[in-house]
Amino acid sequence: MNILSLNVRGIGEASKQRWVRRLCSEQKVSIMCLQESQLGLASLLQLNIRNCWINNNFDFELIEATGRSGGFITIWDDGAFRVSDTIKSRYFFIVFGKWVGINTELAIVNVYAPQSPAEKIRIWEKLAQIKSSRVAIWIFAGDFNVVRRREERVNSRFCRVSADDFNEFILSCALHDLRMGGFKFTYFRSDDGGKMSKLERFLVCDNFMDSFLGTSVTALARELSDHSPIVLKSSGETLVQDHSDFTIHGCQGRVFMTWCRRHGRNSMVTDVLMLSWLKASVLKERNYKMAGNWVHFRN
Repeated sequence: MNILSLNVRGIGEASKQRWVRRLCSEQKVSIMCLQESQLGLASLLQLNIRNCWINNNFDFELIEATGRSGGFITIWDDGAFRVSDTIKSRYFFIVFGKWVGINTELAIVNVYAPQSPAEKIRIWEKLAQIKSSRVAIWIFAGDFNVVRRREERVNSRFCRVSADDFNEFILSCALHDLRMGGFKFTYFRSDDGGKMSKLERFLVCDNFMDSFLGTSVTALARELSDHSPIVLKSSGETLVQDHSDFTIHGCQGRVFMTWCRRHGRNSMVTDVLMLSWLKASVLKERNYKMAGNWVHFRN
């Protein structure tokens, strides 16, 4: 599963649409979250979403901009992701559905947070409320319009209060801020004093960490926007609940077979089982001795 998030700063131009489509092809994107489409309803109806995607196997949902501000488009591979319902807001857009091979519901949250610190708090509270009300694999992506720490902002004012509020939201929702490779800053304005900030990121829940293996996040070159596209990639391998139970000299255990299927892990699993067997043998011998019932122990 590969997810692309981009504050596109307007998707009406043909050059932007070609750029987005090329990113989808190069990054093998299966879900795309666009912020700031800057298109009202009339313009969105004229937009051919096909120009932003790599084939005909897709579906999408959108929210129109308010004037020239905001606007969301979320596009997905409808052969891999089956959407069941959505929640729409001016500052976020949630798509719920099932990913092929995963039984737990997936929630993709496309975020474009407001500038106002007070409004941000209301958005964090609303998102936390929605998340707590529904069991799912939660993935938050987008432009959060805030940094977490001082070093994520250069040549612009760092707001400690907004950073603390955002960090509290992440902590209270038990989210993981995935480490990002590529460019250090995702927003850059050379015509505004060289301002640089890390405004984009992926936040995921524990269920995601337990379900998807080999995940990476990369900030790509900005090209046609002052925001970097960021892409989340998983290895395509998921942890499924197939397992094998075993008992070694009275010590019960369970091996998830996905571990065994992972490249290069067969010897690791064998080593773990052998270590468990030896440990069980030693403990059982010691228990016999302590009880005064020593017998010859054969394996």
